[in-house]
Amino acid sequence: GRSSMGRAMGLAGLLLGLFLVPAVLVSTSLRHDALLTEPPPVPAELELASGAVPEDSVWPLPQRLRTSPRQLQLAPSRFQLVHGAGSSAGPACGLLEDAFRRYYEYMFGQSRRRQRGRRPQGRRGEPELSQLEVVIESREPACHSHPRLGSSEAYHLTVTEPVAILKADEVWGALRGLETFSQLVHEDDYGSFLVNESEIDDFPRFAHRGILLDTSRHYLPLKSILTNLDAMAFNKFNVLHWHIVDDQSFPYQSIYFPELSDKGAYSYNHIYTPADVQLVIEYARLRGIRVIPEFDTPGHTQSWGKG
Repeated sequence: GRSSMGRAMGLAGLLLGLFLVPAVLVSTSLRHDALLTEPPPVPAELELASGAVPEDSVWPLPQRLRTSPRQLQLAPSRFQLVHGAGSSAGPACGLLEDAFRRYYEYMFGQSRRRQRGRRPQGRRGEPELSQLEVVIESREPACHSHPRLGSSEAYHLTVTEPVAILKADEVWGALRGLETFSQLVHEDDYGSFLVNESEIDDFPRFAHRGILLDTSRHYLPLKSILTNLDAMAFNKFNVLHWHIVDDQSFPYQSIYFPELSDKGAYSYNHIYTPADVQLVIEYARLRGIRVIPEFDTPGHTQSWGKG
């Protein structure tokens, strides 16, 4: 199912980062004076009727999850991810349009490629879920901005026949809700896609949920950084702390001071161009992740001296 596959890919990506990068840091610290006080524990409410546990559970566990044994069928040829009526976002919201395409592929792409040329048997008489409507409730949906420490990631998801509704204050909450919905969808032995009727209220306990990648001590190819961002989105992390330079190397190619990377990088192949950095920032933004680049100074600047 999507959940087990996503968690496996996500955890594999994070573990890969841990093995490849000696200085990877998983951080749940809150970097803001107003948020330094540890919040009180918020117990997650989990209410499952007998036989109602989905084939794949949601990760991380939502604040409140109610689910029933009743299952709805999704037909990939008919199911749609759409903007709901009254949403402040619409087709002009590129961030959500990109997310719709991405999560549709997550849910159905692998199976559709596997079943190409074969017709799934499906389930007869099973009630059908025709679409998931996404409603952004704030006046400013933040479609073209970057996530901030105070951005809202809360969402409410209701999965009932014939239409599921995902409501969020901002697009960042909608991204988390789409990830949750994709984890609820699973494929049975007959090639049918199913989801249990469910109701979920969720918000993060910690505003800062970060991963640190050190690309100075251990250069990472651009593709590996993007893979880590996908893994972070699967696990609902929201901050990439990019420790881009240090004593060991200076891989960032500066427009104004090109000799810093010319002489400070491990080699001419071990650099990040401004376009590479912009790609990482935008790739992260589309997944609700903000990038914090770190340039150490005045210490840890041995690589600077070479240039």
